Amino acid sequence: MAGMNPAAQNIVNSLQGQPMLLMKMQILSLGKNYWVMDKEQKPLCYIGLDAAQNVSGALLGSAVSSLAGDYVGRYVQRSQQYTYTVKDQSQQVAMLIKKGSGGNKTQFNVVDAATGGSFGVIDMKRSLIGGLKATWLAPNGAPMMSTKGNIIRRKYSIVGPDGREVGRVRHKILAIRDVWQLEFESGANHLYSAIFATVLDFEKKM
Repeated sequence: MAGMNPAAQNIVNSLQGQPMLLMKMQILSLGKNYWVMDKEQKPLCYIGLDAAQNVSGALLGSAVSSLAGDYVGRYVQRSQQYTYTVKDQSQQVAMLIKKGSGGNKTQFNVVDAATGGSFGVIDMKRSLIGGLKATWLAPNGAPMMSTKGNIIRRKYSIVGPDGREVGRVRHKILAIRDVWQLEFESGANHLYSAIFATVLDFEKKM
C-alpha cells in the first residue's frame, strides 16, 4: 500500500494471500496483546496495548465500580484514551491506533507510526444492551468496511462498502486456548481487517 513505512509494508507482505488468520490473545500478558498468526501458528504481526495503559485503566474502573457500581466503572474504564500499537514480525512499530474518549461512542484514529499519516478512522458504537457496531472510514470519510452480526460472540462478518462479505470472524477452532479465526474472501484488505477485528475484540471485553 502506498504511503506506508517499511514495517507496515512488511506486515502487508506477510498477510497478503493468507486465506485465514489465527488470532491469539496472550493471557499472561499484563497488557492486551494479540498475535496474528498463519494457519501454522507462525506470528505474522502483533497488535496490542501496553501494560501501563491497561493496568491504569483497569484500576480506575475498579475504583469507580466500588463507589458507583459495575456499569459506571466499566463505562469510565472504556472512556479512557488509549494507544494500541501494530508491530511487524521483528517487533518494529508500524502503526498506531489512537482511541479517543467516549464510552458508548468512540473513534479510533489509525496512523502511520513513522509519518503520522492517516489510514482512516474506526467509528464504534455500543448499544445500551452491550452490542457493538463499527465502521472503518477512509481519510476522506468514505466507508471502507463495517460489521454485520454478533461481535460479542465472535460470530460476525466484515463487509465492504458495497455490502459484500470480505471477511468473517468465528469463535473457536482447534484445541488451542483463546484462539479464534478470521477468514477472508477475495478483495479483502488483510491488514485493515486484522486491525478492525482485534480492536473490536479488545473493546467487547470492556
